[in-house]
Amino acid sequence: MRRGKKAGVWLLGLALWGGVGRVKGQQVPPELLAVSYPDLVLYNGKVLTADDRFAIAQAVAVRDGKTLAVGNSELILQMAGPKTARIDLQGNTLTPGFIDVHSGQFWGAHRVSGPDWLGNFTEMRIDKLDDGLRAIKAHVDKARPGEWVFVNPYRTAAAYELTLQLLDSVAPNNPILVSLDNTTGWVNSRAFSLIPDDIKAGMGIYRDEKGQPTGRVSGWAYGVLTYEMLPWPDGPAFENMVQKQKAILQHLNRMGVTSIGYRMSGLAISVVRELYDRGELPMRIRISTEIGRLNPHMERYLKRVGNLMGMGNEWFKIGGATVGSFDPGPDTGGMMTRKPRQNIQAWEAFGPYGEHKLQLGVEPNSGKDWKEYSDYKNAILLGRYGWNVNDMHIQGDAGVELALEIFDKINKERPIKTKHFGMVHGLMRPADLIKRMAEYDLALSFNTGPMSGRGAEDLAKWYGADEVAGMSPVRNVIDAGMKPILEVTNGAGVQDAISLTGRGEPDRKIDYQLYLKAMQAHITRRHLTTGKAWGTNLKITREEALKMATVWASRFYGDEKIMGAIEPGKLADFVELGGDFLAVPEEKIGEIPILRVIVGGKVTYQKE
Repeated sequence: MRRGKKAGVWLLGLALWGGVGRVKGQQVPPELLAVSYPDLVLYNGKVLTADDRFAIAQAVAVRDGKTLAVGNSELILQMAGPKTARIDLQGNTLTPGFIDVHSGQFWGAHRVSGPDWLGNFTEMRIDKLDDGLRAIKAHVDKARPGEWVFVNPYRTAAAYELTLQLLDSVAPNNPILVSLDNTTGWVNSRAFSLIPDDIKAGMGIYRDEKGQPTGRVSGWAYGVLTYEMLPWPDGPAFENMVQKQKAILQHLNRMGVTSIGYRMSGLAISVVRELYDRGELPMRIRISTEIGRLNPHMERYLKRVGNLMGMGNEWFKIGGATVGSFDPGPDTGGMMTRKPRQNIQAWEAFGPYGEHKLQLGVEPNSGKDWKEYSDYKNAILLGRYGWNVNDMHIQGDAGVELALEIFDKINKERPIKTKHFGMVHGLMRPADLIKRMAEYDLALSFNTGPMSGRGAEDLAKWYGADEVAGMSPVRNVIDAGMKPILEVTNGAGVQDAISLTGRGEPDRKIDYQLYLKAMQAHITRRHLTTGKAWGTNLKITREEALKMATVWASRFYGDEKIMGAIEPGKLADFVELGGDFLAVPEEKIGEIPILRVIVGGKVTYQKE
């Protein structure tokens, strides 16, 4: 072993050969001794342990799904027994399995913007109201009378011109939900009639000057409608979700993912639980339950359910709870910011400071305190009842400031520094807020921001090139003493490939090297397609990038003691790469192929 060889690493392996083969001078029967042999050895490779010293070894021994020993090939091969499986790495790099803490890939059960599992779902862009209504009517006409209909339009100003009466005119016989995002939507009279009376009395029901509902539902009202009022799928529909989710997880496993987490609804949890019960999970599942998301009866739920934090096992575990999004995604100009953005597009639905989603649950001029009628209150309640609040969708710096205000309140009742409370996406994270986040040692995940997709192009329109160059500032977070986490959000195209295929549409190419490309983006700070540099002063090292995807990511759901590094006693989750992660040119890291994936000492994917 390089970089600080420790004799203790070998003690367990040497003990197998230093005397346990004899008892009182007699040879122990091989059947008895065999229980100590490794199940698997991998040798002749470059093992990047990602431990505290980032030690590099040649080989690994695995027993009972955990790493038994790490060292040179000669020693590890000596541990092998007659039934030990052997894998010659042939000089390839072996890393810990990738841990995706916020993967928006639990679409087998639902979509955040609209439940396509119920059928009758479509996406569209509404630039002119009349055109949009005609498109909605064409979609409604395909449904049977009485069936739910779902529409997910892009967030344009024209989409906000919809009303209950207009939707009644195109959908008189079907309940319809036009869902702009995961906080706001429009309904017709049939859908509105299904909302409970106590919710209709307030809490996100928008009304006109005569007191009549406009059809807009936001905040807690939207949450009750989408989480509680929609029907639960029947047996065949549920099984279809299970199979779709299984296919999605298999694709992610091919990308090197051995553990995945996300915020999940009750339906999503049920679907993944079914795969767990069948023994068909190709990776470990971590749940941030959406019990606190847009829930007007938060404290009732908490008193009934109790604190389930950490319940589960190595394969399937509840690792936290979350609340609703604080602001929209960046591609609409909706990030909640402390200063106004430079440019506003003509079609936009937001003002210069973006959208404050927590305020949407209180109708304008209602006189109500939005903090008492929003997930601001729910987050505090979750913390009070012992839950770790994580997976919080926050893009802009004003959202971060608001989250810190919430954390300050929770911390007065219950210290949170060691609990890894966290937030995701990580675009705007200025220095003053990083300093405050470091005081709580928050678990922060960062997407590639301006370095992938159309991110830089779109963001620069609204916020200016200088502001964009400072987004996703992983370097600053590391320098502040924190351990940031790699985030790959929906970029793999897995959701599109599976959901479109399920609807009979053409498959889309899936990028199976996406996680390595995400690491490359943070290492080079260059756009993955154009090569343009964005904030090169924020570059990080290869070692730091790998830790973001492995050992640092293990902290998000409280798994740092059992996974994330190749160390004795930790779960044997590995990825074999077809190239030298530490030696290939930086701009080629994202091209290294995934050759093999191992979860719990078992090969779950092997490239043909």
